[in-house]
Amino acid sequence: MRIGGRRFKLPVVSRLTLAWLAFAALAAGVALYTASDDSRRRAAIAMTVEGIERIAPPAERAPSIADKIERQAFGRQAAASAIEIPVEEAFGDEAEDALEGIEAGASAFADRADDIVITVDGAPARSIAATPTLASLTSLRIAEPDAALLQRTAYGKAPRIAADGRRAAKVYARPFTPGESPHVALIVGGLGLNRALTERAIDELPPEVTLAFAPYARDLDFWARRAREAGHEFMIELPMENRSGEGEALGPATLLTSRDEAQNLQSLDWILSRAEGYFGVTNYLGAHFSADRAAVDPVLARVAAAGLAYVDDTGALKGRKGGGVAIVSRLIDPGFGAEKTRTARDLESLEKYAARSGEALGKTYVNADTLDALVDWAGGLGSRGVALAPASAVLAMRATDS
Repeated sequence: MRIGGRRFKLPVVSRLTLAWLAFAALAAGVALYTASDDSRRRAAIAMTVEGIERIAPPAERAPSIADKIERQAFGRQAAASAIEIPVEEAFGDEAEDALEGIEAGASAFADRADDIVITVDGAPARSIAATPTLASLTSLRIAEPDAALLQRTAYGKAPRIAADGRRAAKVYARPFTPGESPHVALIVGGLGLNRALTERAIDELPPEVTLAFAPYARDLDFWARRAREAGHEFMIELPMENRSGEGEALGPATLLTSRDEAQNLQSLDWILSRAEGYFGVTNYLGAHFSADRAAVDPVLARVAAAGLAYVDDTGALKGRKGGGVAIVSRLIDPGFGAEKTRTARDLESLEKYAARSGEALGKTYVNADTLDALVDWAGGLGSRGVALAPASAVLAMRATDS
């Protein structure tokens, strides 16, 4: 180059600098390409991350089974949720689903387990619902929800008797063929509020065990699908007034003697719309409500009109005929606190009842300390000459004998 009439050559060091700059640019390009390709590979790999689970503190010791159950997660969870039952008429052809207003304020359970994914190298994408279990591979499947057995309500889809006369109580019952041995059935309730316990109950209990879910459980459709895939028939629990004057101790959808018929039926309609594919409903506590015929009769009539079975563990409905109502033979102590041995004692009594009567229906509530005992007891019935049957099968046996 010429500057002021004089000719100059670029210094050698400048040429080396240009070479280093070119090499650095090439290296940067290679690094960017590698990062982009690695990002694309990781984007194709996912694993499920569960939502945050809120565990209620342990219950205080109380003198009766009902008192102990009442102080568990069900009541606290329901009371803490921001559920508000709308006041408009429950049934309407073009009504909007009131569930949209129910989810507000429930951040601890807002994320669906099968909707959240993160990228992790080396693990295939899979949701929790797709996880195979031994029960789902070996057991009979429960029927999928049938649109003919559903009707649109202000709160979503609720069960009804199909035009051809089919009822949920039979369609969604686990298939079972009675044998010559005594039959015993067990309902395990209080599920859906504690994720870990609910998963254990679904996966570890034999598929013949009937499950019952709290209506306040988040992602109830998810749990219903999991139970169905594992071969369990299931029920929805109706929270009911246990002692006079308790009010909404079990949440805003609690059925109360202080409410009129229309209000209680509205709460019932909301509960019935929480899931699909269940064969019946059962009380959650409710000794006081169940003993009030003026309060409980309209509820039982609505349940029967929906084609559902009803199981009572309070004993207040004993001797009642018809309407698909069944009474448990024994309420099994869940073994809260220092009373774990009572669970085994009650299970033994239930088994003896079946041996005397040919069938028995038991009910208990899930408890981490005694779930293993339930699994062991149910798994050993066959060796003692007793057949484990779903609750719906025992109800069918009783209907045949009556």
